[in-house]
Amino acid sequence: MNPHVPDSDGSYLYYDGDYPWPADLAADASLHASAARQGILHDVAHYAGLTQELAGLLGRGPRVLEMACGTGRLSIPMARVGAMVTGVDASAVMLAGLARRLRQEGAEVAARVVAVQGDLLDLDLPDKRHDLVVMGFNILMLIADFDSQIMALERARDHLGPDGVLALDVVNPLVMPLGATPAPEVSYTRVNPHTGNIYTKFALVGTLDDRQVQHNHGWYDEVMPDGTIRRAYYHFDWRPLFRYELELMLKLTGFGIVRVDGDFQGSPFDAGSGKIVVVARRL
Repeated sequence: MNPHVPDSDGSYLYYDGDYPWPADLAADASLHASAARQGILHDVAHYAGLTQELAGLLGRGPRVLEMACGTGRLSIPMARVGAMVTGVDASAVMLAGLARRLRQEGAEVAARVVAVQGDLLDLDLPDKRHDLVVMGFNILMLIADFDSQIMALERARDHLGPDGVLALDVVNPLVMPLGATPAPEVSYTRVNPHTGNIYTKFALVGTLDDRQVQHNHGWYDEVMPDGTIRRAYYHFDWRPLFRYELELMLKLTGFGIVRVDGDFQGSPFDAGSGKIVVVARRL
């Protein structure tokens, strides 16, 4: 998330409801359509699968760094399949959510996850020989400045061992609305997993500006038990990345492209793909 976004932002408060885990999706089929639109329907399986592939090649559980780990939606499944995961996030609220999630895991899995609070652009961990760095769920877009995106890729490179792997995904801008929305749009109505209350997310998107940045903002309306509405606002910027722009940025920062897919199931990328899913290797 952007560095200027406070922990009181609605994006953090409703994070676990906005981005359901596979178990949530399995329990509630009504979430599938909106999760597919968000591009998160198969991402957990993708990153856990990459972890297992590396484990097979290495003969051990890989050392994984997740940049902007949130509440562990990717970190914990990777730990479940044997990875030793360091999850970094700037938000104390997100890391508190990760700690809460880890308390629900077995001791063996919880012991494989280490949480670190910090800014990705200043990242300088003692371990510089990770086997895999994950920048999932549009994180590179959410670093909404070209030079800072380059810096984030450099930090990822610097924390990989020789031939280490970088895996990331971003939305394909060719299917994004790049102009401003004229009025608030309902993203979805869901249940807040922390309160059990129904909430609705309303979204507005600005026009792509000359820095290739869009402003996103809106609010969450949660229906409280007494019938009143609690409103929480959110705002963030992102800088969409086109496929070949992203490939060039990776090459400039010392990566060789392994593959570029249009979704998490290995479909070839084309103009109508919802995602740009990249696996690259440190050269």
